[in-house]
Amino acid sequence: MIIPIIKPGQEGSEVSKYHPISSLDTEGKGLEKIMINRINHHVYSRGYMNENQYGFRPQKCTIDVAMAIKDFVQGLAAGEVIALISLDVQGAFDADWWPAILNELWECKCPKNLYELTKSYFSQRIVSWSTNSLRMDKEISRGYPRGRVVGQDYGTCNTTHCWN
Repeated sequence: MIIPIIKPGQEGSEVSKYHPISSLDTEGKGLEKIMINRINHHVYSRGYMNENQYGFRPQKCTIDVAMAIKDFVQGLAAGEVIALISLDVQGAFDADWWPAILNELWECKCPKNLYELTKSYFSQRIVSWSTNSLRMDKEISRGYPRGRVVGQDYGTCNTTHCWN
């Protein structure tokens, strides 16, 4: 079930003014955590993840990328010129299309049992949106609401540690 919580300082009924919070049960969150750990193990142990990618990675955050840029710039010889391109994908977890994720798992030769479990997990997903006066059910094929293990904030950190 999805519970809409109004964003701070927002008023009105527009969907963009609410955070969708998932109330997934403990068993579901446990299954998600196991799946994420197994997928991450496969991807990292086979070298499918680029070490220069900082977004959507556990234990990586904006401070890590800022330090890497600082180290790179300090290593340049006097007079060298660099160009920096940065990409900030707003709402990326909201837009993750599950068939594309399954395709990527297939392409990186994910173990068949893990691939089939993920495929089953993504099939026939229904989200229930509930307010005081309204309840709607809808089948979904993309995204992760807040409160789920899958969509937890990769890349958030404080000044000394990155958290997952």
